[in-house]
Amino acid sequence: MGSSCEQGRGDSEDNDIIWEHPSVKTIRCRGSPYEIGRTHGRCARQEILKNIATYTSFFQETAGLTWEQARQKASETFIPVLGREYEEILDEMKGIADGCGNGLSMEDILTLNTRSEIALTCYTDGCTSLTQSALFTSATPSDGDGIRHHAMYLCQNWDWLAELGQGIVLLDIEPQPSHRFDESKNFHMKLLSEAGIVGKIGANSAGFGLCLNAIRSGAFNREGFPVHILIRWMLQHCSTVKEAKDTMDRFGTASTANYLLADRSGDFMDVEASPRGNTTILPKLPAEDEGRQMAYVVHTNHLYGSNRPPKLVDHPAQNSFHRLARIQTLTEKDCKEGILPSFESIRNRLSDQEGYPYSICRDRPAGAVGMERMTTLATIMMEMVSGTIQVIIGRPCLDNLPVVKWTFSDSKDN
Repeated sequence: MGSSCEQGRGDSEDNDIIWEHPSVKTIRCRGSPYEIGRTHGRCARQEILKNIATYTSFFQETAGLTWEQARQKASETFIPVLGREYEEILDEMKGIADGCGNGLSMEDILTLNTRSEIALTCYTDGCTSLTQSALFTSATPSDGDGIRHHAMYLCQNWDWLAELGQGIVLLDIEPQPSHRFDESKNFHMKLLSEAGIVGKIGANSAGFGLCLNAIRSGAFNREGFPVHILIRWMLQHCSTVKEAKDTMDRFGTASTANYLLADRSGDFMDVEASPRGNTTILPKLPAEDEGRQMAYVVHTNHLYGSNRPPKLVDHPAQNSFHRLARIQTLTEKDCKEGILPSFESIRNRLSDQEGYPYSICRDRPAGAVGMERMTTLATIMMEMVSGTIQVIIGRPCLDNLPVVKWTFSDSKDN
């Protein structure tokens, strides 16, 4: 089975690859950390190599580092803290390297997973995210008082370098019980990710999920967890927003990023996490809610929470402010018009092109080079109460794109 992952779209022998999308693999990873990693590396070999090539150029462009220099920096900085606090993730990254082959080492995979810390203290990708709840009543012929319904949406456009569209994978990860963790806190995860990266946007079978906005800031803490590794811990071991927030406080973060958190109970918040401390942004009710209780939080790629830690400075692109104002305007408009949050209504908001090409649904400007070559690579929309997820590869404003649909409805954790 070791070679069948490479044989292309038509190969059906390897049960670890599911073609839920015509051009992007879903990789089923099961077992120990090393086994999970080996499956990931073996089945995403070409995508990992493409991502390493992209980030080799990116590190040189943004941080003035060769791949070898970036690898040395990542290893010297993060192997000590991860060896103490999260040795399982180092085992998984070794598995990815071994599965991928081509002379890759665990340190190469660690470098991919610390790309935010290596480069994004200089530059940031662009993303627009939102989470919104709805508590509403639907009347039925048999029940004049109606039935109360609760929905909890957590959604995001992921904007990043156009060439990384060739390195996207969907990960379905089910870890085996571990002696270090209670089995009830070791969850099945579904992620939209970059090949080789162990933690990104997604949700788990306990009904907890998160989205990520990168923040451009020079703040750095070598004792904190790198962004993508912190994400993986939270998705694998947290069942509630409170547990995730406690995890951030416990481990700290190596670089600044924004996390939008939600769980199936309806709890949700935004956390602007930095090496200098965390700022919480709580949900707000729309100006005209009319009893529907459609509270929401939106975020883009700049810090805006009150009580920011002293001396924490960010350096956002101007379009981040426009996108934040625009997604808030669209959300308020839907609420005013009585449009409940749904996969359809939220996709409509995330498809907005006002301010094109630097819009919520972003396009690569003609002739763009450097950081300006970003585009919306994918959209993920999660409804936490039902445990359903929709993933769109490509710009959501385009018609007839395939929609990958996931559910945790059959999970033992429900």
